[in-house]
Amino acid sequence: MKKEKLKHSILIIMAVALIGIGYLNYDYEPTIEVAAMENITNEASLGDVQLVNANSVKEGIVPNEPENIEPTNSQSKSDEYFSATRIERDTMYSQMLETYQKMVDSTEISNEQKAIAIQEINRITTLKNAIMIAENLIKNKNFEDVVILVSNDNASVIVKASNLNADQVAQIQNIVCRELNLESNHITISQK
Repeated sequence: MKKEKLKHSILIIMAVALIGIGYLNYDYEPTIEVAAMENITNEASLGDVQLVNANSVKEGIVPNEPENIEPTNSQSKSDEYFSATRIERDTMYSQMLETYQKMVDSTEISNEQKAIAIQEINRITTLKNAIMIAENLIKNKNFEDVVILVSNDNASVIVKASNLNADQVAQIQNIVCRELNLESNHITISQK
């Protein structure tokens, strides 16, 4: 009996650790990079991410367009960023789903724990679908590419654009609020 409880505990701890690693990977890393970029310099180049604050839009302040940008291969770097970020996000969700599915399939886990795992599978699947719909709707507004990262009821939206005006930010914010059921103050919109 003790061995069975120990196995249950270890499996749950591993699942929580996997979720925690995924959370830390997507919650802290992009924020640090954007914050560091803003603190280092006010200059922007085509490959930099520029943070667009929702409060700025309400006040009518729109970020300045970068000046004197010379064409480089940063266009392909930007494309790679969106593809790689999307793949990493989808891989994280797949790993989480796989872990929960193993819990559901396990004969060593109680029905209560299986019910929690099934709820998490449904939550992740719903979130993935909402993100996909939101990204497609944003692309439909004439943006070349977009990636949305969600963590703890906060969304980071990175749009491939050289400049975002107040109307575009409002459109993006409206789509993300509606599709992901989030409040506007929980959405960060950046351009890359």
